[in-house]
Amino acid sequence: MTASYKKKDNGKDVILIIDDQPINLKVAASVLSEEYTLSIANNGKNALKLLEIGTPDLILLDVMMPEMDGFEVCKIIKENEKMKDIPIIFLTAKTDIKDIIKGFEYGAVDYITKPFHPTEVKVRVKNHLNLYHAKNEIKKINSEKDKFFSIIAHDLRSPLASISGLCELLIMMVQSNNSDGLIEYAELIHQASKKSIDLLSNLMTWALAQTGTIDFKPEPVRIAELLNENQLLYFEVASQKSIALNITKSIDTELFVDKAMINTVLRNLINNAIKFTYPNGKIELRLELNDQVVTVTVSDNGIGMKPELIQDLFKLDKKTGRPGTNGESSTGLGLLLCKEFIEMHGGEIWVESEFGNGCSFHFTVPMKLNS
Repeated sequence: MTASYKKKDNGKDVILIIDDQPINLKVAASVLSEEYTLSIANNGKNALKLLEIGTPDLILLDVMMPEMDGFEVCKIIKENEKMKDIPIIFLTAKTDIKDIIKGFEYGAVDYITKPFHPTEVKVRVKNHLNLYHAKNEIKKINSEKDKFFSIIAHDLRSPLASISGLCELLIMMVQSNNSDGLIEYAELIHQASKKSIDLLSNLMTWALAQTGTIDFKPEPVRIAELLNENQLLYFEVASQKSIALNITKSIDTELFVDKAMINTVLRNLINNAIKFTYPNGKIELRLELNDQVVTVTVSDNGIGMKPELIQDLFKLDKKTGRPGTNGESSTGLGLLLCKEFIEMHGGEIWVESEFGNGCSFHFTVPMKLNS
């Protein structure tokens, strides 16, 4: 019997069964093949080769095998950083307590005695897969939580420190009756406060989206009107950098969308375009309709992005924030919000960019939401 490995391409969990006895493989396969994708190996060496190709969700491992027994295979797997968390259930005809304890000491999560009882195999496999996936979900949540607090700690520190320092200067100036620069310092405090508020707003909205507590309230909305409103909203901000903000192509169509969410997406994309466009640059807003899908595009002729930055843009565990052309701060969190909101509408968001030659952010919204 040769080793074989099937990738997880059908939504089913993958179970690797390692046993040198064909009859045992056949019995295990008859019990599990309906619910799971199975990979098989008839000895330890073949099993380790399979594990170089891909990692299963659970391993059923025979203890008594020639050349390399189950304990040795288990030890090698548990010493590998990429494979150490895969749950291993020993298959054994040995019921000696010392052998069972030895299996647990090597890292197994359970054992099943031969001959197999179908119901026992199914229940033990299902329970340990549930535990494995729950553990991975907790790790993911903890990773996102750590990143979340890292963003808060890092990106709030700068504007809050500025506010604190500028306030001390204002106090000293008032105490000394020196009014030179009061308005300038007050404006700097205002800008730093606005940055903090914008960041907190994005953070809290993202947190609500992650916990599923944000309200999704679609209603009939004329998408061209939203584009016009946001063009007017950011006209003054763009003018401060002498940036032209124009709608170059539009359509008059009605979508059934959550207006607040789509506004949040547009604001983040336009705001980013202004940040990363040089003074005297230009930003274009476009609407297009193709096959009952509206595509919204926000393009600029700014600094653009390198490929490695593009591939990390919509990932929480990657830091993509960078300063704008006038030193404006950026966390990258706004784009995560955009992705969340567009996907809630059944659409997609992506970017096309060449470093030094600007960016084009596109997102799609279906004319009709899936029920």
